[in-house]
Amino acid sequence: MRLIAAIEDPNIARRILDCLSLPARAPPMAKVTRRPSEPPELEGDWSFDQSAGGSWP
Repeated sequence: MRLIAAIEDPNIARRILDCLSLPARAPPMAKVTRRPSEPPELEGDWSFDQSAGGSWP
């Protein structure tokens, strides 16, 4: 697919979308929620040994 044009004028974009019976604005943002089955982020001990252990070729 190749881009052949860009519509930068919001009024023109709104008129085109209205003509196509499409919404002329973005949908409202939904609240982000975490499902109980997902692990909580950044809980627990994330430390690890960063020493060079062994020889480096």
